[in-house]
Amino acid sequence: MTAIFHVRPQAKVAGRVALRFALGIALSALSGALLLLSFPPYGLWPLAWVALIPMLFAQYRLFPLKWSRLAGAIYILFWLGPYLARNFGTQFGPFFTYLGVLIAILSFFMTTERKFIEATNFRWFVVFGTFNWVGIEMIRATFIPLIATSAFIGYTQSTQAWVFQPVAIFSVYGFDFVMVLVNYALAQGLLAWYDKKYQPTEVRVDGRMSNRWLAGAGVVLVAWIGLSLVMLNQTPKGAPIVRVAALRSGFPLPPFQDEVNNDQVRFDTFASQAREAAAQGAQVLFTSELMFNFDPQQKYTEEFMAIARETNTYIFLGYAIIDEAAGTFHNEIVMLSPSGEFSAVYAKNHNTPGEPLSPTAGVYPVYDTPFGKMASSICHDNNYTDVDRQLAANGAQLIGAGFLEFAGGGEQAWQNVTFRAVENHTAIVATGAAYFSVIVDQNGRQVALDTDYQGSPLVMVADLPMGSGATPYTSIGDVLGWVALAGLVFFIFYSSIIAGRMKKNRQS
Repeated sequence: MTAIFHVRPQAKVAGRVALRFALGIALSALSGALLLLSFPPYGLWPLAWVALIPMLFAQYRLFPLKWSRLAGAIYILFWLGPYLARNFGTQFGPFFTYLGVLIAILSFFMTTERKFIEATNFRWFVVFGTFNWVGIEMIRATFIPLIATSAFIGYTQSTQAWVFQPVAIFSVYGFDFVMVLVNYALAQGLLAWYDKKYQPTEVRVDGRMSNRWLAGAGVVLVAWIGLSLVMLNQTPKGAPIVRVAALRSGFPLPPFQDEVNNDQVRFDTFASQAREAAAQGAQVLFTSELMFNFDPQQKYTEEFMAIARETNTYIFLGYAIIDEAAGTFHNEIVMLSPSGEFSAVYAKNHNTPGEPLSPTAGVYPVYDTPFGKMASSICHDNNYTDVDRQLAANGAQLIGAGFLEFAGGGEQAWQNVTFRAVENHTAIVATGAAYFSVIVDQNGRQVALDTDYQGSPLVMVADLPMGSGATPYTSIGDVLGWVALAGLVFFIFYSSIIAGRMKKNRQS
């Protein structure tokens, strides 16, 4: 006799639920991995245009409603967790190493959009998702000092100058808006296809509405790329060319913490690199943030002047002024001309935790040179959009950005610098202390780029066209970022109204 075993219907249902749950976890993790791989050091930039799709499908079609928030949490865990851990490492302690994990946990308890999206029949799916993403970017760039614009999705495209020129009008927030819009429109199209083919019991996505959003996103993308190509091809010809040099010392520590490389060693290293750069024809030299532990106008002054005369170069010197009474330091840059004249001092405007602001912060000097107008910024200033915008408004055509970076930060910092250059059409020379150097033209093309996770000295020399300066963005600023934030606030209130109506309907 053949025994026949019957599987209970409840067991079949439980098995399907478990399978969908497991698949949802896998797809959410896949989204995080795709976005992570689109950033340096991997640089698989096309992935960013589709990275959110698996997570959104898992959120709306695989996880049960009460667990749908898990999709975003897993995605953040697999993207932002490894990103921040490598970016910050142990430089700022375990908190920042595991900050991505904390954000993932918080996102699970704070995201409730699926109820709102389904209650409104997916009418707001694309709009809400886009405003939510860019609005949150505006929040962290404005109110979370250490992170600021780090990990903006648009930065994944930093090697593709052909696609992001319109940030000179619409800002990086406008570019991020386009990228997230494409992701959400494609995700809605996938949901509509799935609903039509498999007819799930969930609220279905209207196919005609999805097609309209796909068409709209396509039009926006084509228009954006078309405008970008036109802007790139209309770059003014005949801009003055200056040969610049980034002098990366290879000293990863600030001078007041460095027990090996004292003042004399640092000066001798600088002098050697300055002569090497001058031998290659460099006309303007840039040092890193906090290269020296003293004010060049107070110490080694004659020696610096002698190097400037010998090499016939303009030299940007980054240094710390130690305030022993207060136990703090001031972070500044000054330019020295071949004739031995020092410029007005630029002081860092965006400090990192534990770093005091210099009394001279808040001033944005621009220096006249035979090659054009030049200016300075320092490290974290470039993770914000306001400093370079103010310098460009004051006439800057080339900005020397000194960095005292850490290994993971060096892998990413050149992306921020690239977008600051395009936003205001200023050329930028960014000089790291040990882990990166980049020379960028006004269209965001990396004329020269070097990153070294292990750290190393380097003299990077290249011919760089001076920027034209002052774009529409220089005047408009981050308006689209504030619009996105306003949209986010609107949807927070609107979704709460919808939730209240649903609760009232259930009670009646």
